[in-house]
Amino acid sequence: MEDEIRLRAWSGYAESSRKWTTTMDAKAGLLTALNMGLLALLWSGVKIQASAEAAKNFGAAATVFAILSIACAVLSARPRQSLPSIFSGKVKWVSPCNPISFYGYVASAYGSTEFEKFRRDADALTIAELAHEALEQHFLISHAVAGKSHWVTRAIYLLLAATFLTGIALVLGLYS
Repeated sequence: MEDEIRLRAWSGYAESSRKWTTTMDAKAGLLTALNMGLLALLWSGVKIQASAEAAKNFGAAATVFAILSIACAVLSARPRQSLPSIFSGKVKWVSPCNPISFYGYVASAYGSTEFEKFRRDADALTIAELAHEALEQHFLISHAVAGKSHWVTRAIYLLLAATFLTGIALVLGLYS
């Protein structure tokens, strides 16, 4: 495959991965909003604290699950601006290309007055090196999105549990 074709293809892969990052962040935001609505229903709308003991217990459990779900959603949205934050450990960049499209690298490698140095370094890259860098970005972003997905999935299951427990608390509250 020619370098120009690689560059277009791999840049497209990286762009697609970036969109998945936005999607996961949007899901985390939706889950947080749903959890906050559930908490408002429990504590303000239904006033679970004024219910019978069993309803209070289920309401309290639902509250804990909703708060844990919010925590998972927030962890999903945390910035990942370094390799250790993407791979959850100590990782050093070993690529022959510098990742000029990754804001974390650019901000750490170039000072606020070094734009011309950054431009020279970027201009010196060949099409093959740019294609390689785009593929690396796709690789790194894919790992970042997988991490976000992990936390979003946990948040979903915790929200489902909180919703189920809320339903039980509401039914018990009707009969108290």
